[in-house]
Order: sequence, then structure tokens, then C-alpha cells
Amino acid sequence: MHIFYNNSKVAYQKVGQGQILVFLHGFCEDSTMWADFVPLLSKKYTILTIDLSGFGDSDLLKNKGIAAMADAVLAVLDAEKISSCILIGHSMGGYVSLALAEKRPEILLGLGLFHSHPYKDSQAKIDNRLKTIGFIERHGIAPFAGHFVRNLFPLTFVDNNKPFVEELIHKTSTHHSDAVIAASYAMIERDDRAEVLTNLACPTLFIIGSLDNAISTEHSLKQLSLPNIASVHVLENIGHMGMFEAPVETLEIIVDFIDFCNS
Repeated sequence: MHIFYNNSKVAYQKVGQGQILVFLHGFCEDSTMWADFVPLLSKKYTILTIDLSGFGDSDLLKNKGIAAMADAVLAVLDAEKISSCILIGHSMGGYVSLALAEKRPEILLGLGLFHSHPYKDSQAKIDNRLKTIGFIERHGIAPFAGHFVRNLFPLTFVDNNKPFVEELIHKTSTHHSDAVIAASYAMIERDDRAEVLTNLACPTLFIIGSLDNAISTEHSLKQLSLPNIASVHVLENIGHMGMFEAPVETLEIIVDFIDFCNS
């Protein structure tokens, strides 16, 4: 399925019936990352997974910022006549979710930040993203993919799941360099949205990996006091990809959060 937003295709999948859950993927990912969750959740809920700008089957938006990605997600929700949902974003998808929450908080029954946070990048993070951009401009995405993917997981997971990790590296290497570079700049330039969490009326879910190399412990913990209503889960010995590292536990956390939002 797809719509056109500002003459760019925005691809998405919608399955199931019942309350609507929207899932947004992270950097160098696409909506297929939720593939193991969708069959189980769609037995009871309507699941909407969206390919963000330039990833999966979506075109690269002309306006390449995080706020523009949120506008594209809102365009899908409007096209599907969705007036309320629970929104869960992984990593960069969390940044997009916060931008959407800033624009239209009234549609959210719950907001989930899955290995994500509301703060701007530190200077060290910005410098690292700029190095990544320069590397990809010189060498393309394929040489970058291996280091990037392995760094998302604890070393023990990589060692114990080599075929899966290699498959993920291959998939990452198929993303277009322009999309990866645009997303990198979008994250560098994004606004601080801590105030969005502070003012949010709906419950907020935090899923945090104790061994997450992509999200600093400082940012993970600092955000916890911001919302009025929060459900906090710190996953021990888990990195940045809880949906793969601890699929049963993270799925249970999401189901419990849905119940919490409905209570």
C-alpha cells in the first residue's frame, strides 16, 4: 500500500483489526524489521508499519528533516482516516514519533520510545555522523553496513547469531546511499523535544537496552522523569535491537503497554 505525499511515495502495510498500533523503524532499517511482531499483534489489533523517507519502498522526501518524516506519517494516518493510535518508534523512528507528538498530540493514546530519546545529538555524536556521511559519500553504503550493524548488538549476540547478523548486514547494504545520508543529516539537525514528553498527556513507554551502544546511558536515563505517566523497562544485556535480541520479552512489554493505555 502507498500514498503520495508532496509527490513522493510513502509505502506502508496495514493488517489486522481493532485498536491501531503504528510502528516506525529506525536508521538504516525499514518496516520489515517488525515482521515477527506483526502476525502476533494483528490477531487482536490493526498494525500499521510505515517505510520512512528513502527506506523500504518509500521515496526520498524532498524535505529531508525529521519533522517532514512525521508529516509523511501523518499523511498516511489521514489517508487511512485514523484519528487515534498507539505509536511506537525505534531509534530514529522514536525521533519521528516525537515530532509527530509535537504536531498532533491529541491523536496519541500512547507513545513508545524503543531504544530512543528526545534530546539533540551531542557534539561527539554529530562528529561521528559527519564521519559516516563522508565515508558513505566516498565508498558507498556496502562497506559501512558491516561495522554499523555489528555495533547495534552486544558482541556475544553477534558471535552467537552470525547467519542472522550477516543477513541483516546484507539487507542494510541494499539501502540507497542518498537515503542514509539524508537521514543522517536529519538526525543531526533535529530539534530537542524533551518538552514534548513533559507536556504529553498520554502514557509513554521506554524500552532501554543496558548495553546499547547507539543511545547513551545518560540520555536513556535522563528522559525517564519527563512524562507524567511512564512505563519503564531496562533490558539487561541487551543492545540497540531488542525486537531481535529479546523478541518475546519486548513483545510482552508492548502488549502490557497497550493494556496500560486502555486501563
